[in-house]
Amino acid sequence: MLQHHPASSTVPPVSPSMSQRVAIARTLCIFFMTFVHVQPGIAENVYDREAGFFDIVYFTLTRLIGLSSVSLLGIVSGYFIVSSLVKSGSGNVIASKLRTIAIPLVSWNAVMLVLLLAYGMLSGNWQDMPEATVLGIANAFLAVTEWPLVVPLWFLRDLFVCCVLSPLLLMGLRRSVPAVFVLLVVYMLIGSDWYVMQRPQLLLFFALGMWLRLVGMEELKLDRILRPFLVGLVVMVAVFLAIRIGRISIGDMNETLRIVLDTLLRLTMAAGFWLLTDIVRRSRFSALFIRLEPYTFFLFCSHAILFTFGGILLRRVFGNYGSDLFPISFFLQPFLALVAAIIGLHLINRFALPVFLLNAGKRLPVAGAVKPKSREARQST
Repeated sequence: MLQHHPASSTVPPVSPSMSQRVAIARTLCIFFMTFVHVQPGIAENVYDREAGFFDIVYFTLTRLIGLSSVSLLGIVSGYFIVSSLVKSGSGNVIASKLRTIAIPLVSWNAVMLVLLLAYGMLSGNWQDMPEATVLGIANAFLAVTEWPLVVPLWFLRDLFVCCVLSPLLLMGLRRSVPAVFVLLVVYMLIGSDWYVMQRPQLLLFFALGMWLRLVGMEELKLDRILRPFLVGLVVMVAVFLAIRIGRISIGDMNETLRIVLDTLLRLTMAAGFWLLTDIVRRSRFSALFIRLEPYTFFLFCSHAILFTFGGILLRRVFGNYGSDLFPISFFLQPFLALVAAIIGLHLINRFALPVFLLNAGKRLPVAGAVKPKSREARQST
């Protein structure tokens, strides 16, 4: 049982191969997540259209892969916070997360607000400006009850809540694992309107990562356990593709059924991504993925801003979703965002304040260093 494991006082170290796989996972998940935020430029729901070849590709990359990738990021974050709690204590951990999560959350939304103001003055289009109320401004910067100005940054907001609750989760997991996960599943099913988290599922995945660290799950054993999940992944992909081809509205489903299906997809996709990291780690592309990892947080925070304004120009060239040339724009934008993140982070890397505000205080590693720092020193945010 978990409560008898020596993790009550310490946690096992992270192996070099595990550190490499985490770096690869961050690069893979965040890059694929960027596809979700490529703007189609049309008012109607693109998932309601009759499914042609590109529609299926678009649905697969956005709804199946892109949206589900954050589940593995949540598991990784929970996995690494355990050692911080044990070594530093809950107060220091929460203070650290204020610096590395809450400050970038506010800072990047502030960047977006400045750009929206500039765009509004140039174009006369003010429709994306936040409401000039206390709640409207709070949502714009902190996603209290609605999405923030930079929509994907809801993940940082929810991740900070997970970190604040992590001492309670740690205490609960040491006492009764089943009770904790039952409570988290119940919260996932009924807590969407509580405004504690924008996506209650994330707390479940975060706790799963904590539990994996506490029990000292060995890498090879974890891989063996996860391989059967690939069958489940194939089933879930087939189910969601059938939903898309049948033009069934996911939003109109029974709420419990929708959450269960979505959670099963995210869980099996997380397993698939994790197993993929081992294939990548053993391939000739391993060094590339690991080198890109220091840029992933900046990519995560900046890509939606680039898509919002850059997409205006690109859609004039390639058209909106449904045009013959839109697939070029769709596949091009994530790579442009990656290049922009690399350039942008290099530009600010020598200046302490913008690195603190926009990249969680993390400077780029010394040139020539391929191996990532210890996951204990550079936790996933």
